[in-house]
Amino acid sequence: MLQSLKESLLKVDTKIEEIVQFGSSVYAPQLALDIDILVVTQKKRRYDIYWDAVADCPMNVDVIVVQKDGKIGDRIAWAVGGMGKLIYGDGEIVKRMVKEMPVPTYAEARQVLLNADDYLVDARDTTDLARREGHYRTAFNTLFDAARLAVMTYLNTEETRWGDLRRNLPSRFARRFRRIVDTLHVKYFYHSEYPRGNEEAEFGRWKRIAERFINDLEAAALNP
Repeated sequence: MLQSLKESLLKVDTKIEEIVQFGSSVYAPQLALDIDILVVTQKKRRYDIYWDAVADCPMNVDVIVVQKDGKIGDRIAWAVGGMGKLIYGDGEIVKRMVKEMPVPTYAEARQVLLNADDYLVDARDTTDLARREGHYRTAFNTLFDAARLAVMTYLNTEETRWGDLRRNLPSRFARRFRRIVDTLHVKYFYHSEYPRGNEEAEFGRWKRIAERFINDLEAAALNP
């Protein structure tokens, strides 16, 4: 499927330099409802040209197109930097774009924390078991994302890889962040080993843990 998408996009725009897949189709392909694609080109053409190029894909495809001398939004940059899959080009342009993104703020981390509630609501509202599981997993993972953004803020870095972030934290925060990563990101999200039948209480407990972690990071930054 990705090969076909790449060929279709290159056919309508021969000036494309890089194509990156990101989002849930990378980190949870079995549950993804669509495919997110970032296209970097020398000069953008009309958007409908790109939409038409991917229209025959069996899954819905969201295409974001930027020029090589342009910039990508913060949320897209964090998503691509954290877990993007290069499907065309050498990745150097996207790497530069991600590197140039601003360091997030504690306010943004808290907003992501609130966004996790939306996935909990989605889980309540669906009767499809696979989608419900996907929403619960994403809700837990969004709490992890909020904590990761707060760590980026504390360290004043654009680095998104949680392993590198953890290694640069003081030990008292590194241990707490490791617990958040191991539980929310690895165990609950990747391995889907969250407590069945007790999802909402567990979510509430971990949301409080993540919020306290963010608050403590900010307090430590203000009073080193």
